[in-house]
Amino acid sequence: MEMNEKEAVREPQEQREDVWDDLPHDSQHDALWEAEGTELAVRQLMEQLKESEEKQTALQKKQLFFTRIFAVSNLVLAAIVLLFVVCVLPGLTRALEQASGTLKQASEALTMAEGALDELEDVADNVNSLVDSSSLAVEQTMKKVDQMDIESLNEAISDLNDVIAPLAEFFGKFKK
Repeated sequence: MEMNEKEAVREPQEQREDVWDDLPHDSQHDALWEAEGTELAVRQLMEQLKESEEKQTALQKKQLFFTRIFAVSNLVLAAIVLLFVVCVLPGLTRALEQASGTLKQASEALTMAEGALDELEDVADNVNSLVDSSSLAVEQTMKKVDQMDIESLNEAISDLNDVIAPLAEFFGKFKK
């Protein structure tokens, strides 16, 4: 067994030397490597790097997990928005079509009201002209009435009354 332990110890040293063979050599590095305890310090640094790498890997796994959750939640949200649009859009389209029809009817009603107002304006003009002509006729009639001799008219009425009174008495006797 002692042989195996020695062989096991030699293999890692050979591997370590292979790793260090790739690095550039200078006398200061060689002196540090040969100094006592340097190998132990390098091993501790390598362990720290390994632990740091493991922590980074764990953090990356967590990040991947949360990224997947975020992606799934975005897909669910997009599906909800799409479903909402699919459900609401037809109703909204119908409502807009009804609003458009109502606006057309309102426009037609306004056009008809505008025509009625134009006709009312024509009627008002006709009434104004009728009033003007009537006032002219009344004015002419008043001038003729003013020209008449009221006193002679009253005398004629009185004379007519005097003539009709005896006739009324005469016909009144036959009624009884």
